[in-house]
Amino acid sequence: MQSTERNRFSFIPATGGEQQAMLQKIGLQFDDIVKCFAGNSCVEGGLQLPDGLTEDQMVEYWDTMMSRNSGPRKASLLGAGAYMHFIPAVVPHLASLPGFVTAYTPYQPEISQGTLQSLFEFQSFMVELTDMELANCSMYDGASSTAEAMLMAHRVKKADRVLVAATVNPNYLATVRTYLKPRGIAVDVVRMDGDGRVSMEDLELKLSASACSAVLVQSPNYLGIIEDLGAIGTAVHGHDALFVESFTEAMALGLLKYGVGTGADVVIGEGQSLGLSMSFGGPHLGVFATLKKYNREFPGRIVGESIDTKGRQAFVMTLRAREQDIRREKATSNICSNHALNALTAAVYLGSVGESGFRALACENVAKLQKLVSGLEATGHFTRVFKQSPVFNEAVLASSIAPEDMRSRLAGVPVFPPLALAGGVVPEVQGMPHTYLVCATEMLKDSILGQVLGALS
Repeated sequence: MQSTERNRFSFIPATGGEQQAMLQKIGLQFDDIVKCFAGNSCVEGGLQLPDGLTEDQMVEYWDTMMSRNSGPRKASLLGAGAYMHFIPAVVPHLASLPGFVTAYTPYQPEISQGTLQSLFEFQSFMVELTDMELANCSMYDGASSTAEAMLMAHRVKKADRVLVAATVNPNYLATVRTYLKPRGIAVDVVRMDGDGRVSMEDLELKLSASACSAVLVQSPNYLGIIEDLGAIGTAVHGHDALFVESFTEAMALGLLKYGVGTGADVVIGEGQSLGLSMSFGGPHLGVFATLKKYNREFPGRIVGESIDTKGRQAFVMTLRAREQDIRREKATSNICSNHALNALTAAVYLGSVGESGFRALACENVAKLQKLVSGLEATGHFTRVFKQSPVFNEAVLASSIAPEDMRSRLAGVPVFPPLALAGGVVPEVQGMPHTYLVCATEMLKDSILGQVLGALS
């Protein structure tokens, strides 16, 4: 078939050339056609359209209209490791393209350039956000990344002991213990101080007790509090151990400082907030970044940029130090794969929101939490436990409302209730025996916030 505009763009009803040909055939210009319309067919003064909306605001407006037929979009006061964020429509659209969804492990770079480039872009984003020198293609989730980081630290430093802050997500701590116990590596916990942060006194005491390979600290920690990573890093390096920084809320990467600037040797965490839905707990996305000098102890896969035989840009899998590819005794990990599609999704998300947009979202999360906490405290049923400690988008609140009553009150509100903490996790507040870990993201719109405060007043 002869190649024409019509053949190449069959979805276009009439190309510009075809339109001109039709006008010439009838001997008219486009303006002549417009003049044929009656005067009352045109809107005098033009259309009175409202100002433009962001995609997030537009979806909220649509939800308001559609709520006449169904329930509105929900927000979540529940965080603790998995967070509800807005996902732009372009993210699942691009990530669900068949070429990405059906792609197998890119062993043959000749036919896998798309997958390899997407992973390379993900690595580049992670290096920039964590302020580190090297990142892998992703791991299973934040917990497995954390455990692999401690194993890497043991390979580097050889000491059969690691320290983990008591403020680390308890699921991450449990995973670390599961990974390290068969290898005979002791896991000692550094206690929390009165401000909900790592106790520097206890940290120094445990670092001085005996040699350790690494110290793991999460920021924002499990209680939502931002740790002083710089001071902790200085103390850790003073005892010749590796400093491992962790995060469960990737949105914090848009605002808080990590990596080389705070003395980190490894930065690991959960990337679920980067365009991935909570999906009932997974699959999520493990982030792992470190310094180049540890590249031979690095778990997982690394994609690198090269050139092909014709001098064109090409991407290849540079390192695959897993026991499926090399001798078991030489392998740095037994992780069998990586979450490539989730890594691609995160790269699309970060590319769609951009650097300034990502920072703006992080700031919005901080503002949403402040507004929520202020409103809850104004009801007289809540008070912040660690008032002097800086937080990101989670905070611990003591309350006179029991968990059962909390769930009952919020049953008619389009929101998931906050996490009720077990007794003894944080200091008790007189008259308020119940404690909650409360989260707020950009999904907590003012209309929902008003319903929450009304239900809990």
